[in-house]
Amino acid sequence: MNNIREVLAEGTSLLKESKNASETPFLDALLLLSFILKIPKEKLLASYPDLLDASDYTTFIDMVKKRINNTPVSYLINQKEFFGLNFYVDENVLVPRPDSETLVEKALDIIEKSDRIKNVLDLCSGSGALGIALKYTNPNINVSCSDISEEAVTICRKNSNKILGKELNIIQSNLFDKIKEKFDLIITNPPYLTTHETSDMMGTGWKEPGIALDGGVDGLEFIKKIIDISPDYMNKNAYLLIESSIDQTNTIKNLLDSGVFYNTSISKDLSGRNRVTIGQRI
Repeated sequence: MNNIREVLAEGTSLLKESKNASETPFLDALLLLSFILKIPKEKLLASYPDLLDASDYTTFIDMVKKRINNTPVSYLINQKEFFGLNFYVDENVLVPRPDSETLVEKALDIIEKSDRIKNVLDLCSGSGALGIALKYTNPNINVSCSDISEEAVTICRKNSNKILGKELNIIQSNLFDKIKEKFDLIITNPPYLTTHETSDMMGTGWKEPGIALDGGVDGLEFIKKIIDISPDYMNKNAYLLIESSIDQTNTIKNLLDSGVFYNTSISKDLSGRNRVTIGQRI
């Protein structure tokens, strides 16, 4: 029987030396064992000399093997921290990324500087991380979430009730098909990988849903539709905030500038990379 220090070291080594090596092997091992033992990471680190039960060790190694086979830790433990909140996630939704916190921060900054933003839409909401984080941080705004996936809508409802203690207005919709209102601000993290990039990822055994990744041949299929259709669902001077890959932001800004948007800009993420493109409806 091994102690916790030895088991963590073994898990870290397996994750580090595998073909699909983790970028954060120790943290991954720590999160998995913390989940199995149902204790906080900090307490686990203080329990190094404690012996690990054989069944817990077997469960841990099984989970490490799944992680090696490209299952995100967040799916294995069914949770992901985003904007200081713990969201439920599984293979039906993308795992919220730290980069997306830039979108939330920029939206909050806009809301804080304007007293007329009341209604907000989180389009392509997935787990609901963006919209729920906005509502949690600023309870005075009305937030709606929408996604094409029935499973994602169910998870969004679960997170809304868990984190906010109530259910937001959550709609299953193919972009704006089922949307009836107009909004003062729309945030969206739509599929923006190219079909080729998505296919490559799926070929490696990537577990995130392709429907939430594949943005068409150029990665801009849904973004172009959103820019084209969204003005019909926006009040005058309303804001549109779009998350995308770094190399798409200038193209998106040009698309906004050629439409019914003004005051366009690009915001950088924590790494200093272009991440969010913003425009206001004329």
